Amino acid sequence: MTPTNDLTILKTDTLGRREQTSPEQRDAWLDAFERTSMSGAAFSRLHGIRYTTFAHWRQTRRRQRQATENKPAAFFEEVEVRRSDPDPVGLKISLPGGAGVTVSRPEQFPLVAALLKYLDCTC
Repeated sequence: MTPTNDLTILKTDTLGRREQTSPEQRDAWLDAFERTSMSGAAFSRLHGIRYTTFAHWRQTRRRQRQATENKPAAFFEEVEVRRSDPDPVGLKISLPGGAGVTVSRPEQFPLVAALLKYLDCTC
């Protein structure tokens, strides 16, 4: 295997420390990786980048892209809040695809918040 395009291989000193990379270099490596069908481990090994460092770069880029996307603030299809006796508190959240959750007691709110936070991270 040869390094992708004109990308350099990171140099190391006698103690195994690698040179610092600029944001432009990182972006070039990540762009090149996205154009390949290689695994992250194979790509980082080929270019002399520690896999954990490369994985961190990829994660940071993914989070930055998610933050800048014009996605809606919430992925709910419908939220209905009702307050009536004998059901003092009620929250019904309908998600795309037909899934939903109904909260009828205040102590359930932290569980639903954790579920929605998890679903937002995996979408």
